[in-house]
Amino acid sequence: MNTSDATQDVDRLYREYKPLLTSIAYRMLGSMSEAEDAVQDVFVAVSRLSGSGEIEHPKAYLVKMTTNRALNMMKAAPRRRESYPGPWLPEPIIELDDKEQPLEQLLRQERLGYAMLVLLQTCTPPERAVFVLRESFGYDYAEIASMLDKSEAACRKIFSRASAKIGHLTAEEQETSPDPAMDRFVRSFEEALASGRPDSLIHLLAEDAVLLSDGGGIVRAAINPIEGPARIAAFFVGIAGKGSLDGRWRRVRISGQPGLLLEREQLTPIAFAIEPDGLGGIRAIYMVSNPEKLTRISF
Repeated sequence: MNTSDATQDVDRLYREYKPLLTSIAYRMLGSMSEAEDAVQDVFVAVSRLSGSGEIEHPKAYLVKMTTNRALNMMKAAPRRRESYPGPWLPEPIIELDDKEQPLEQLLRQERLGYAMLVLLQTCTPPERAVFVLRESFGYDYAEIASMLDKSEAACRKIFSRASAKIGHLTAEEQETSPDPAMDRFVRSFEEALASGRPDSLIHLLAEDAVLLSDGGGIVRAAINPIEGPARIAAFFVGIAGKGSLDGRWRRVRISGQPGLLLEREQLTPIAFAIEPDGLGGIRAIYMVSNPEKLTRISF
């Protein structure tokens, strides 16, 4: 293969597989910028190998390379997050309209939403990799074992440990919860905050509800998780009194699921993702106001 043909082949692979590979890396890393870096590193490596012949199974090869690159990047993440001010939440991928790009289409088709992405942060890098490949992308254990250079039995055990840590519904069980239910939660949440009476949130919240707020040390946010309906409602009453909830409320999709975006004049917007408890209440509220995680809003 000459240099020109090799370059064209790498370009074709990039166009064809970039959305899939970026989505895998994003699920594992929780950061779109890091996911894009991982995929870029993979294709730089592929371009160096392109002169040695055609890749026999390009999709499997690229997924394996991306997975292992993300695993290597995750090894450095705990050190960075030890000094992170307050809870670290994954970067939300926010869509404001129906003009989906290939990556957004993948996120909507996948079965793991933003809440599960948060929970994945409690897993070790290998647990996260196995869980994402199995639950979100449907790879069987033989394929995952090949990608991670482990046995099928080991991958099954890793998946079991990850599932136990997450301790929530499996992806198949989540699929039985229709989008209209999530839409009702989002609508009620929006009405409570936009009405100027955030204390009315109490009836929406489960007894063990928790609020996690990520300002990244750049904007003011709660440093510790806020637990319980009364304390969560009091938090919103407090910030509403300071004008922090003034602005334009928009229903959006956050990493493929319904959510809210508060657009504030001359201030960083705030993204809200909601996790239902499956019993008619809200189990968790994820509030992201770190401006570094809100740079990819697609208007």
